[in-house]
Amino acid sequence: MKVIYQVGRLDDPKKSTQEFCIKNFLGEKVNESGRAELSSFVLRDFFRKRGDEAKTVIVYPASIVFNKFLQNYIQPEELKNELLDIFTNPSSYFKNPYEFLDRIQLETSKDEKIIVHSLGEYLGWNFDANYDDIVLEILLDMIERYLNGELEELYLDISSGHNIYISAILEAARHFAVFSNLMEWMDVHKLPKIFLVFSDPIIGSSANNFEIHIQQQNFTAFFSSPVKRKEAAEFNFSFLRNIYPDPENKQIKGQEAVKVKQQVREKRKKLREKIEMFCLLFSAIKNNVPLYLYYQHYHSVNEIKDEILQLIENAKEKLSSDYQKSPNLNKRAYIDAILSLGFYIGIVNVLEKYNITMFCQDTGIDLDLIKRNFFEIYTIFRLPTNYVMLSNEISNTQKMLEQIGDIDNWTGLYKIIDPQKLPGEPIDRNYFAHSGFERNVTEIRTDGKNTFVRYAFNTNLNVINCWLKDRIE
Repeated sequence: MKVIYQVGRLDDPKKSTQEFCIKNFLGEKVNESGRAELSSFVLRDFFRKRGDEAKTVIVYPASIVFNKFLQNYIQPEELKNELLDIFTNPSSYFKNPYEFLDRIQLETSKDEKIIVHSLGEYLGWNFDANYDDIVLEILLDMIERYLNGELEELYLDISSGHNIYISAILEAARHFAVFSNLMEWMDVHKLPKIFLVFSDPIIGSSANNFEIHIQQQNFTAFFSSPVKRKEAAEFNFSFLRNIYPDPENKQIKGQEAVKVKQQVREKRKKLREKIEMFCLLFSAIKNNVPLYLYYQHYHSVNEIKDEILQLIENAKEKLSSDYQKSPNLNKRAYIDAILSLGFYIGIVNVLEKYNITMFCQDTGIDLDLIKRNFFEIYTIFRLPTNYVMLSNEISNTQKMLEQIGDIDNWTGLYKIIDPQKLPGEPIDRNYFAHSGFERNVTEIRTDGKNTFVRYAFNTNLNVINCWLKDRIE
């Protein structure tokens, strides 16, 4: 579906409509026109006439009804007294502005809306919002629609609204573009297309109609972790406390307080498990240690999606608790967590396609299979140097084995390299220098045709986990 975001107005419908037209749609000459309050409505109707599913999502600042002229044309009539009550005592409105806005007749031509926090003073009431909270409100709406299969193309109509809300929409779209790129590596055609939409200037113009312009935007994501080394290796993902902080409600006491604290910690623990697994998989791919990946029991795509949706729900609950003052959420923490989870989905999709999963330890993994699979995987993730290094490492190992002959039983690589040497402790420098095939943890066997590898049963994967966290870039 094509989803169009635009900052909305509640102007007098008798005075606020304009004639809009579309003459060029992405290089195609067209002839579409229509009269509407917002240009996004004409664009939506244009899409629908072409047989496409399309909807508008109007972004309203919470202060939208604090307009003394609104009482002159608000419909239905019975809402006028309710509006005047809001002007003098808005406490109920601040708790749930949707309830009032949904009943305004002006809303009937609009598909959906999201209400965001406002900045400034209106009719004597001060709105205290944090800009980052406004960005999050819009971004979370976009991601939720995308995960639910609703958003296939995103249109950002910046023809109306104050700069702060337009800036928030554009910033949210940039984060959304990164999220979707990190989530979809294998087929760029599945990525949602993003377009910027704007009309000819209206204020001060003597024109009778205003052309709508549409320009596609291009974004690129790189194989880089949103969670950095310090957070993973030194701080133990402490930033997640900014998402699920321990409750400080002193009114809740006794067993109820213990229960609430346990619930919050359980949510944080589940989120941490997924963020940590993402970091380990990411680092193993980035640092070119493919055998490690076969030992990881990673989460399913649905489990990760559910975590993102729960994260969104958690943020929305906080953001919607009071529309006069925003909660000042830690935007960086939420974005790092959400981008990491989206990236985790992208990695899992690739690993599942090539069946990179737990294997029979007695059999091991064919070295040539690793080489073939990771040629494809590194191509997808645009890490060509990794394949060159892995290929060289595997070729050197196979040449060494050709001089020895068949090895029927599992044998430590250290013994093959130097039969006189005793096994030692693995060294992180050697582990990464040899694509994860460190001599003290790797075992090899052959069957006359193929070479198989595995890690020794006494390998301490927790140590390798620490190495990988310390090499996140």
